Amino acid sequence: MNIVEVVARFFESIGAPYALIGARAIGVRGYPRMTVDYDFLVADPRLLDRETWRSFEKAEAATADPRKGDLDDPLAGVVHLAFETGVEADIVVAKWKWELEILQRAERLDVGGVVVPVPVTSDLILLKLAAGGPIDLQDVVALVETDRSRWIPEVDQKIARVQPDVSATWNKIKSSL
Repeated sequence: MNIVEVVARFFESIGAPYALIGARAIGVRGYPRMTVDYDFLVADPRLLDRETWRSFEKAEAATADPRKGDLDDPLAGVVHLAFETGVEADIVVAKWKWELEILQRAERLDVGGVVVPVPVTSDLILLKLAAGGPIDLQDVVALVETDRSRWIPEVDQKIARVQPDVSATWNKIKSSL
């Protein structure tokens, strides 16, 4: 079972804008990193409704656990998918306009034989800055290092739109490079 294909097919069947993110997307963009799960960004609040997942769960032998974010949460919500095979996927439901713009700019790329939208590298950097965990920030540095002269100006151009504000973290990373 190709999880990217299964999940992408579902998003496309309901017309939900999406992109592959996380470690698998980072690998496609030039910095391979091992991971066992899959991550997606979507812009469709229907995915936070349990009912949206009923047919998917039956067809794909999976369980979906949608969780809406609070008003002060930086995410609209997250859906955790667990497949009977033991594979898992997390779906981040976009809340901000800048995240929707990332989906609009995503490029369709081959990921393990399946063509899916993948954010451009500077947008992956923004997503990782917004996530803000230690591994996320290591990924930021690794992605910037794939083409420093290109990614730093692109991120600088987009960073003001990111909510919550991650400018201080970005400036600290840039000064350490």
